[in-house]
Amino acid sequence: SLLEIRDRTELERIFVFGPDGLSIMDTQDGVGVSSSYSRLSFQHTEVQTCLAGEATSSVLFQGEDGRWYKTGFAPVFDDEMRAVAVVATDASASYLDVIRGFDRTIGLFALICAAVAVGLGFLLARTISRPVDLLVRQAERIGRGRLEVPLGDGDLGNRELQYLATAMEQMRERLAQREENQRMMVAGVAHELRNPLSGVKMFATLARQDVEGNIEAADFIDRVTREVGSLERIISDFLEYARPSRPQTESVDLATATVKASALLTEDFARSNAEIKLDIPAVFPAVAVDPEHLRQVLLNLFSNALEALPPSGGIVRVSAEQSPPKEVAFHVEDNGRGMDEATMARVFNPFFTTRDTGMGLGLAIVKKTLEENGAAIEVASTPGKITRFTIYFPRAADGEKQ
Repeated sequence: SLLEIRDRTELERIFVFGPDGLSIMDTQDGVGVSSSYSRLSFQHTEVQTCLAGEATSSVLFQGEDGRWYKTGFAPVFDDEMRAVAVVATDASASYLDVIRGFDRTIGLFALICAAVAVGLGFLLARTISRPVDLLVRQAERIGRGRLEVPLGDGDLGNRELQYLATAMEQMRERLAQREENQRMMVAGVAHELRNPLSGVKMFATLARQDVEGNIEAADFIDRVTREVGSLERIISDFLEYARPSRPQTESVDLATATVKASALLTEDFARSNAEIKLDIPAVFPAVAVDPEHLRQVLLNLFSNALEALPPSGGIVRVSAEQSPPKEVAFHVEDNGRGMDEATMARVFNPFFTTRDTGMGLGLAIVKKTLEENGAAIEVASTPGKITRFTIYFPRAADGEKQ
């Protein structure tokens, strides 16, 4: 068996000896059992290391034939894992060169395989990963309510992905059309109500002049006038929600706009024993938005956050951070009553409200206004703990830092 191993591996010699250094088996002719190896006296350290249970090898040495060799030593263990013998192999320097050449070949092959894998990965990224990433971003935009941004006509390089993109674009168009139809209906109803209300208000004003001396009658007419005023405000909200606007987009400093908007509500926060904390970095990317639209959105969100706080007061935190790839995330967070999943799913729907007063158009108008400015809004909440509204503004085109 040792001879077969020697011939197959092209080793010069294989021999086995015991801890006493006497031969047990040897592939070299003329070496019998129990023969001693004088050479082991020069390799005493390697033999002891091997008998301690570790494989090792000698330094290069010159044999009797003038060639250079190296010996490898490996322990032979018994059932109790004790080293009871040593297997040694002699290999010529030329043989070791072949082994090293083989190692280099394997290394080169591994390098080629790695290069091929990188190339395939790059090709995969271009043909699958990038189109999928594009679809994911579009799905996220639709989920945020940004229905005004089409997917585009780019070639996704894959028939199945192209089919999915077409279906997604058709869904976006249907949702956008449904929302537009809803706004047109609201606008029509508002206009139909505004005309008769104007007549009621005019006749109430004339009637008020005729009953100047009748306190009770005058009080009734004043109530009518006040209620007409409330209806007019509701109709104005209807029209604000339904009317498309053309934002005058500018490069706006969020920190300055936030400070100005919060200052308008200082007394309201003081009366409610509440506090508003602003945390926007001094040096921060400007956002592209209509300044007046931004003021209306901020006032609405700050007022909503204040109304959500408990009677004992609370804190409204306002912060901002950069959001890849080219957006700014603006957060308005309160520690009020919070919302459950069902409420969050409907909070931006027109005419949805959890309050006893109001028509539920405030946040719907906020969402519409932001979409018209190329922004988006989303909400996250934990009942009884926290509510956070996050607006994603596009950065100003010039990348201006305020």
